[in-house]
Amino acid sequence: MALRSQHVHDGGVVERRLRPVYDWLDNGYNKKALQEAEKVLKKSPSLQAARALKALALYRLGRAQEAGAVLDALVEEKPSDDTTLQAMTMSFRESQQLHKVCTIYENAVKIDTTNEELHSHLFMSYVRVGDFRSQQRAAMAIYKFAPKNPYYFWAVMSIVLQAKETEDTTKRNILLTLAQRMIDNFISENRMEAEQEARLYIMILELQEKWEDIIKFIESPLYGQLIPGSISQACIPYLKKLGRWKKVNILCKELLYDNLDRWDYYMPYFDSVFHLMKENSNEENIDDTAEKCHEFICQLVESMSSGRTLRGPYLARLELWKRLSVEGDPTALLGSALALCVQYLRVFASKPCAVPDLKVYLAMIPQEEREANCRDFLTCLGFDENSEPETMDDIQRHISCLTAWRLTAPRPGTTDALQLAATLRRHYLRSLEKNMIKYSTTEFCSADSYAILAAHHYFYAATEQKSSKPILEALCLLELVLLYSPANYHVKLLLVQLYHLLGNALAADSIYRRLELKHIQLVSLGWLHTARADAACVPTRALQLLADLRAFHTHHAKDQSIEHMTYAYKFGTFEKVVELRAWAARLEACALCAVSARRRDLLALLAAPAPPAPPAPLHAAHTDNRDLNIIVNWEPPELQDPDLRSRTFDQDMAYLRLTDALLSSVTLCTELAENKPIEEKMQHYEQLRTCVDTFSEAMEKCTEKYCVYEKITISGPFPSRIIGFVSSPVPYRELYSITLRMIGELSMNNTDKVHELCDQVVAIILISSKLIVQEIRYGAEDNGWSMRDRLESLSNYLQSIGVLTYLLGVCYEMITPTNTKKSKKKANRSVDQMQTIKLIDNINVTLQQAIASLEELMDLWPDYDFSVDLEEELTRMNINPTAPSPVENKLKLGLDKIIEDIQNILKRKTAYLKGLILNTNT
Repeated sequence: MALRSQHVHDGGVVERRLRPVYDWLDNGYNKKALQEAEKVLKKSPSLQAARALKALALYRLGRAQEAGAVLDALVEEKPSDDTTLQAMTMSFRESQQLHKVCTIYENAVKIDTTNEELHSHLFMSYVRVGDFRSQQRAAMAIYKFAPKNPYYFWAVMSIVLQAKETEDTTKRNILLTLAQRMIDNFISENRMEAEQEARLYIMILELQEKWEDIIKFIESPLYGQLIPGSISQACIPYLKKLGRWKKVNILCKELLYDNLDRWDYYMPYFDSVFHLMKENSNEENIDDTAEKCHEFICQLVESMSSGRTLRGPYLARLELWKRLSVEGDPTALLGSALALCVQYLRVFASKPCAVPDLKVYLAMIPQEEREANCRDFLTCLGFDENSEPETMDDIQRHISCLTAWRLTAPRPGTTDALQLAATLRRHYLRSLEKNMIKYSTTEFCSADSYAILAAHHYFYAATEQKSSKPILEALCLLELVLLYSPANYHVKLLLVQLYHLLGNALAADSIYRRLELKHIQLVSLGWLHTARADAACVPTRALQLLADLRAFHTHHAKDQSIEHMTYAYKFGTFEKVVELRAWAARLEACALCAVSARRRDLLALLAAPAPPAPPAPLHAAHTDNRDLNIIVNWEPPELQDPDLRSRTFDQDMAYLRLTDALLSSVTLCTELAENKPIEEKMQHYEQLRTCVDTFSEAMEKCTEKYCVYEKITISGPFPSRIIGFVSSPVPYRELYSITLRMIGELSMNNTDKVHELCDQVVAIILISSKLIVQEIRYGAEDNGWSMRDRLESLSNYLQSIGVLTYLLGVCYEMITPTNTKKSKKKANRSVDQMQTIKLIDNINVTLQQAIASLEELMDLWPDYDFSVDLEEELTRMNINPTAPSPVENKLKLGLDKIIEDIQNILKRKTAYLKGLILNTNT
């Protein structure tokens, strides 16, 4: 919203004078806005609105101290005009001083006691700081002179939030009783006006578990007036709570007769049937046996009008089979599960949702039976893998049959996977040749699924062969699909994943940008690309991606979620207030955001040796907000990994704790470098020792726990960085721990211990330099297949170079008095100091040698072996795509850029280290 729209002033003259300031601020020209504000203040030095806008411009220009002085003076003057208060609010919100917004409106309402707008702003200021008690008082204060329902229910909602916040059971019960009585009074006086008021009342009763009272309220005439047409549906959850399964059964049947496709009615219906089966009630109008339930479903199927086939009743039979199979064999009643699934596919294969619907139920078919009869799914409509459909509807049916077949068949071997992939690719190219694929910027084409399924089979073959050639074939095919279906996000997601499989994050980034992920998708899909970028040795782009994620996390936590809550109050959607608070708490504790913040700070040390900020404290319980179902998976049920989410989250949490301990240690070293007496440094020294011990112990445990390499899947995250980090032959535990301990002892002037540890650091750097060359150079024969692992090993080593380079800078700060020239330093040093300088310089030179050997390795870095069959097939079929395949170019340019960036970083590190050396004889 434009800033001007938030500021309305009664004085036309003032409005005209301030209009240019608003214009410049709204368009981001803060310097111009400041100049215009100064012009206005020359003519009217006491104009509060102009001073408030000047403060806002100053703050946005980074002159926070000057802005603070202007705002403090305004706070003392206690302004009450809306223009000034809104401008001050903007400044306080952007500087995260939300409590001061409360102060200025508290002062304003004391001056203008019956101004409804000012009181409303005061209430919202309390919402922003989460002061529920003050919210309640503010809402009731407005209601006293402006008796409107929204204000009254703001007060009620504030009481509910107090109850949810407290851990005192007695206090909670008292508050909820108070909230209920307040609404009971409104009901008795017939003053309820809106749907959300009724929903708030139900929320209060839910928190007290008064299920009977909720049902009575829902069945009352008032509820019908406020929320018409939903009484039966609204009662069902509470009847289930009370165990009134007969009533649930009757209601669900009535609802299903009128709404055959409402799956949310089928589920409580099945719950009621299976509970009633245990009670043996034997009532005629109640479905309390499997036979009655099946008969009811058959009635629903028969009641469908001709030409209008709905999925609900057909899926209901599958759901009944699934539930009955838990305690017995339902074949006698329903027939085989295989036959039901095939029947469902035969009826609904023309719908893209047919196989996703079936996916849940295919697992209930015994594996042996499923695999023996898998071709029934393929041939149920007269197709086989070589069929050539001529219409788009038949293409969709063919694809549904193919995907159902692949979900039920055993995973193919390498040869079969490659043959099927080639067949599927041919189907896509034939569709392209016959002009059945039309370019569309918004729609998917049914034939795209041929290519997607082919890519999956190329992946299966690649993982068996440990070869990059099938992946290259898949990439070329998917890039071709993207030419004609640029909106197909399934293709884009697969491309990102497959480019990362070949270790080329920059090629993946070219597709990732086209996904145009925004807002919460940065978190839910952060595992796909953002979390991989720094491990793929693209530090510049990784820093940008991690900064975007941090900006969203910070902005959402501090501003966006709070503003959403104020809108929820304004529009009276009280349920959303609770949801938004829960979501904000979940996002605040996001594990991906926490580990990304630490990765960014460690990566920044590689880019430039600037002091990192101390990491924020870890949450007691981090949340996993990843969406791991975004990429379609065609693995059969027995090959699905149900523990993938929990296992990978556990690995990420272990890596988070490691990076947190390492970064905390580095920031403590920065604190110890300050020119303070040893006594004042002692606390930080002890903290450093604790952090180093924590890091060392965690590394030891993780080495034992995460030594097994994870299997790569096409739809899940790649193996966590902790696996490569702790299983590397490079002794990172000793490299970091001994270096950090050396700095701690140096800060305490423990000379003998420093000298001993310096020798150890040199030895470990030399060993690490040899081991990383061996780890990277002697990879698999297929350069493309081993590229990702090589680059990840390199990124772990580069991280150590960034940390060690920064820590050496810290060492030189400790041993170099401030503002002293080298010639003078040398003359005034003791023998021990000279020896310390010599040893530190020796570490420096050794690290430069390690960097030099790494630079030699980068000069010999292997390239991709690029050879694909797709272009030959396109030529053979006389297909001329609108653009040549970009895969080879993307891979080559991406790898060249990666190597160039690393070489430039290593050169800057060498130059920085050379500039640190104090002993000219070293």
